[in-house]
This record gives sequence, C-alpha cells and structure tokens, in this order.
Amino acid sequence: MYNGSRPEPMKHVVVVGGGIAGLATAYALRGKARVTIVEPDVPGGTIRTIREDGFLVEGGPDSFITAKPEGTALCRELGLGDQLIPPSVRKVYVLSRGKLHPLPEGMFLTVPTKIWPMLTSGLISWTGKMRMGMEFFLPRGGGGDESIGAFVRRRFGDEAVAKIAEPLMGGIFVAEADRLSLRATFPRFAEMEEKHRSLIRAMRKIPVTGQSPLLSLRGGMGALVEALLARIDAAIVRAEAKKIEPGYRVVLSDGAVEADAVVVATPPPVTVDLVRAWPELAAAIARVPCETTATVSLGYRAADMPRPLDASGFVIPKAEKRRILACTWCSSKFEGRAPDGSALLRCFFVGSPPDPAGVAREELREILGIVAEPVLTKTYLWPGANPIYEVGHQDRVAEIEARTPVGMVLTGSGYRGIGIPGCIADAKRTADRIVGNG
Repeated sequence: MYNGSRPEPMKHVVVVGGGIAGLATAYALRGKARVTIVEPDVPGGTIRTIREDGFLVEGGPDSFITAKPEGTALCRELGLGDQLIPPSVRKVYVLSRGKLHPLPEGMFLTVPTKIWPMLTSGLISWTGKMRMGMEFFLPRGGGGDESIGAFVRRRFGDEAVAKIAEPLMGGIFVAEADRLSLRATFPRFAEMEEKHRSLIRAMRKIPVTGQSPLLSLRGGMGALVEALLARIDAAIVRAEAKKIEPGYRVVLSDGAVEADAVVVATPPPVTVDLVRAWPELAAAIARVPCETTATVSLGYRAADMPRPLDASGFVIPKAEKRRILACTWCSSKFEGRAPDGSALLRCFFVGSPPDPAGVAREELREILGIVAEPVLTKTYLWPGANPIYEVGHQDRVAEIEARTPVGMVLTGSGYRGIGIPGCIADAKRTADRIVGNG
C-alpha cells in the first residue's frame, strides 16, 4: 500500500575519464546512481583496437592476466565468455649478447619451477644457475617494502635480475626492477617468502591447473570497451574537463556539470591539474611518477620473415642497450591478428623518439634480420599514461587518500592496480564508496 513517501532521487555522479577504470566504475554504478561520463577522446583510454587490411592492431594492452580474476569475471558477465582466448604459444625469448634465448620453461617470472629447462638454458651462466638454485636454502629476509630488483637479487642473484627480472618487469611495468615496489606490484612474492621461506618451495606447493596466465578477446580488447558501453546507463559528454571546483562542479572546455560526487579516473598527470583547488592533494598525486610510452605495429608478408615467429615475442635486458623495450609477435601470440600469409609484430618504447616507426624497423632489422618494407604501420603514443609503482608507493597512495575530500574518489591505474583486472577491481571499490557501501 502506498504510504505517501517518495523514493530519494539517485545521486548524480560525474566520472571524469572514459578509460577502462571510468567505464567499469559507471558499469558498477548502474541502478545505484545517475552517471555522467566526461571524456574528450574515444572511450576506452589506452585500450584501442583497429582492423585494417585484415590485421587486428592493438594500440594499448592486448590481453590481461588471469591471476587477478576480475578481468575474466567481467568479460563473462558481459557475455564475452565465448570470446576469451589464451595465447597460442607460451614461449618467450630474451635477447642476450645479441641472440634470442628462450626463457626457460616453467619460469614463473623469476622463479624456476622446473629443473631441467633451467639447467639446459643458454640464457643463464652456470654460476648464475647455481646461485639461483641456492634460493631454496636461503633464510627469510626483508620485511618492509623493497624493490623487485633488490628482492630478486637477494633471493636469486645478480644474473637473475639482469637477464630475467629486469626485462620482464620492463615489459610489464615499463620501469627498471630497482625502481618498482615489490609490495605494490607483486605482493604475492613477499607473502611466499614470509610463509614458505623459499619461493621455489612455495611454487612447488601450488597445484598445476593448466590455466593460461593471460587471456585476450577474439575480436581484440576493444570488444570489452564496446560491451561496457552497451551495458552502462550513463550520459557521455564529449568534452575536456578543465578543473573540479569545491561543491563538485566540473568545469569543462565548454560549460560545466554539477555533481553530488565525482570519480576522477584520469592518469595522475591529468588529475593533478583537475584538483588544483586542493593543493595538498595535487602535490601528493604529483609524487606518483608516470612514463610516456609508445607502440609501433608493423605488418609484413610472412614470406619476408627471416626466421619462424615461434613465440609470443621477446624482451630485452637493459645491458643490450637497444632502443626498444620489447617486441610482441602478435600474429603468433593470439589467433586472428593477421590475414593468412602475413605476420604482425609490435614494438614497445619508453618515451617518445622522434621517429618511432623508423626506429622500430631499424631495431627489427638488426635483431631479427627483417629487411622487407612493412605493408602496414601503426603508431600509438601514450603521454604520461603509465604510472610507476616505485618503492613506497602504498604510502604515497595512503597520503593521497587521506587528502582526498569526501565525495571525491580517485581510481585508475595510478593508485591501486596496474592492468585491466586491477582497474576493474578498483572500479568496484570506487562504486561501493560512492554509494556508501565501502
């Protein structure tokens, strides 16, 4: 029976930024708040998929990790479960002394889980192998936050840092292993040491499931953005946010929008300018360093490849002094990335060289011997879009949260989770905080 009371109007939430974090926040808020997304560019942020001449090119991430379940769960919830695909190959090469060496089979980042592939590997010297094997007998150490480089050096030795941790961490986090916070990037390693003493011992106790460590979507990662856009209940304002004023008035390049609460889902350098009305907050955010990165995708005729593309690609240690960070062999890594008779490769840069496509072609000629002209070239530049979780990152985030006013939440890869699953998980926490459940 109607008692004369009226339901309270839903809170109006403005989400500044239409990348994966902003879209996932809007999705988590559906039915709980009235949402407006402010985004001047194409929604999706660094997730950018294009199709041209039979090639499927990713401008940003081409997959997500499965160790964090939020990415897989959201894809299934959006009806994309049958589109999920694992890598076609798991082999990865490491460039060392100018030659490509397979990363030993069974290597979990820097932890060897199989003896024979490590013993027969040409990547690590016998001295380095013996030092890595000693990890099984070493005592616990550390306790506080330390760099990934310091942790791996302490557990497995210098060579493991130089030839495994450094190139792998560079490929994932675009930063040197000695800069990266262990507890902000791989807290699981610290937990393994605390519980089991030895990481090798800990890995032996984990059941082998056969689950792929990575998944992508058959139609590219842009399919996730398209599915989110089809399911969110939000107005999208195609304008640039200039600043946020107290009282949660978001000033745009053309007009303004009033809000009851604001979610800021932009990269830290952009966020700093948006929150200048709170100087201490802006200063705290500015202490999160961010790198500019670029990708260059090159399509070739398969007949022009001087060697089989029999892996997902290669990573490069700093000691090699190359101008690219890594190279993915996209057409080998995932199905459907190149037309029959073609190959697609993608090179990664930190910073923005004057001619990234030219540099990529020179590097591939010197490393792989590719002399043919590409039939497709696509370059993407991401200014300041890659946050670096340096040692002490969690303390910096705690300071940022302490200085963030009530009614505002910062989300995205700059704070509590790099990568698609991390952004999705944080978007859920953000939605709960906005509606008062967290």
